[in-house]
Amino acid sequence: MKLPIVLGTDPENTIRIDKLPPLKGEFAVHIHTSENENNAHLKLEYGDTDYCLSLYVFNYPKFLKNETVRVRNYDLWPKWIMFAAKLPDGKLHPRSGGKVYREDAVIVGEGRYSLENPFISFEFRDGTKLSFRVEFYRYVRYYSPKYGKSFRSEYWFIGID
Repeated sequence: MKLPIVLGTDPENTIRIDKLPPLKGEFAVHIHTSENENNAHLKLEYGDTDYCLSLYVFNYPKFLKNETVRVRNYDLWPKWIMFAAKLPDGKLHPRSGGKVYREDAVIVGEGRYSLENPFISFEFRDGTKLSFRVEFYRYVRYYSPKYGKSFRSEYWFIGID
């Protein structure tokens, strides 16, 4: 699969979730304890590449209720980080390979997802099923203390009953 982006440097070339071809695969949900714990990072397998798509959910409790939430795209990251974190009990995820990509990352959910634009669905291992309509919201200029200036795309994930 060819990567359709220039990582976060140009709003015309960054990933637009609402324009991606159909995708499916595994996902993991990370909470970073140094951040607002009501927010979460979704790591979605990006096809048959060595990457995962990182999405920031601004209100994870609302997401879990299948309610409308704002989501920011943080583009592609190496796929190995999907499970390179601890579990809530402090143990490493069994698929971590003994690695942790961030000391404050805790995996609080995982399962399989499917993207068939404009719809995305998540099926958690515990049986929870969520479905959303993906609606582009805006581009934002973003500054990361670690990576510098970039553009990010934001979306509304609108819950579907």
